[in-house]
Amino acid sequence: MLRIKNTFVSDVQPSVSDGLWLKVVGGKVALYLIEAGTPKPLQLVDDNSTATPQDDTIAETTKKVKSDLVGKSTDAKTADTINGAKTYAKDQADNLLGTEQDAATEMTLYGLKAYIDSKVPAGE
Repeated sequence: MLRIKNTFVSDVQPSVSDGLWLKVVGGKVALYLIEAGTPKPLQLVDDNSTATPQDDTIAETTKKVKSDLVGKSTDAKTADTINGAKTYAKDQADNLLGTEQDAATEMTLYGLKAYIDSKVPAGE
């Protein structure tokens, strides 16, 4: 067990072997435990919605959460990521556009063009 007697609030690491350091970072505060002169950053705990600490785990880091949210450029349109949503949106846009071969009965922009072309005499 480590008993902490020293608590420091500073923007530079205090010269102590053991203590609690609250570092001011851009108007916010980061918390470090200094053991044997080495600062160890506080990590948030996920209590897994229980009252006991036995099943507590370290919470996901911001970098991991961001990575999971953005996903990969190869994500399928069904992926619950930003890149998955982009793939879905591109797929929907491609479906709306259609192809130059679409008939006038197709519900696409090329289909609409074919329909209009069929109703307007050539040269008008």
